[in-house]
Amino acid sequence: MLKDVGSSISFLKKKMVRLKDGILLVPGTNTERIVEAFETEFGPARIQAVPCDSSIQLEDASQCLTPSDSSKFRSIVVMCLYLGRDRPDVAFAIKELASKMSKPTCTSLQHLRKLVGYLKGTGELGVKLQCPTPGKGKWKTTTEKCWVIETFCDTDWMSNHEHLRSTSCGLHFLNGCFLMGTSRTQRTIALSSCESEPYSIVSSMCDAIYTRRCLEFVLEGQVMQVQFTDSSSARQLLSRQGCGKIRHLSGKVLWAQSKIKDNEVLLVQIPTTWNTGDIGTKALPKKRLRALMCEVGMMDAESQEPVGEAERDEMQNNAATSRDVSKLAKAIMRMSILLGLEPTNVATVETQEEFCPLGVQKDNGEDFWI
Repeated sequence: MLKDVGSSISFLKKKMVRLKDGILLVPGTNTERIVEAFETEFGPARIQAVPCDSSIQLEDASQCLTPSDSSKFRSIVVMCLYLGRDRPDVAFAIKELASKMSKPTCTSLQHLRKLVGYLKGTGELGVKLQCPTPGKGKWKTTTEKCWVIETFCDTDWMSNHEHLRSTSCGLHFLNGCFLMGTSRTQRTIALSSCESEPYSIVSSMCDAIYTRRCLEFVLEGQVMQVQFTDSSSARQLLSRQGCGKIRHLSGKVLWAQSKIKDNEVLLVQIPTTWNTGDIGTKALPKKRLRALMCEVGMMDAESQEPVGEAERDEMQNNAATSRDVSKLAKAIMRMSILLGLEPTNVATVETQEEFCPLGVQKDNGEDFWI
């Protein structure tokens, strides 16, 4: 048992440390072991700020590795796969490297070197599981049920330039605590973003339904399931019944429509800024990555300090400023309409001249100034 604050136990190759207000879950795969295994076989790796860049999804035409180097490449990537289950910040990079395991190339080895350099710089990171509040999640609060499972999903349409398939990501939270995350490549080529987004929703919804039923068995109670997406077109498509005028549509989208209609799953739209599912869809810049890591609840295992707290506060301030500017612009537009200063019709003929007198008598006798 976890007794005092700071005490730890190991279970299923994972380390759990007791905090003042929760538990810190540290992955069982040690990053130092991965770094040591790579540097022993392929030389030293420099510290990196991000696990990958956008070039990881470009077409690879470089030379294949030797059979000996290919075997070493696969063994290191397998170690990273065990780490990626509890590290959503590296899930996308590991997924892309795993797709190269059949025929590793020199370029894929450089991408693995960048990932190892990122792990070398970040060290051991864990996920904080805070004490849950009944009926309160990260975004959804309810008084009907005690437990709320929230799923944040996102997709990057045709992100890979080699096979043109999109990447889906889904993060699952139970009363605000991170449960699991997935980053997958879609099996079909989506013809539009409105097609790829529902595929991501269906994939993460299946995982959430399975997790919800396991939780209901263990907790012996009902669990509310909420699905978050930042795509308005996908939300409108899944909130109705039937395919309408859409012709290229998979049958699993109709299955998702039935789940939403029966109120088994609640579909909610969320701003793109706060969609944590974006962390596993593409290569993100440093500030955006660390801000989403803070939203997930990642902490340093040694210092027990949150990761990316400053970047998260900056992102929150930028979102608030943008929202205030939008409200101000709408208020000015309404005032201009009330005062009669709305835009007038512009002449279609370039040679036609429009004269605007200083005072124009309206029907009600008031002066109209432009």
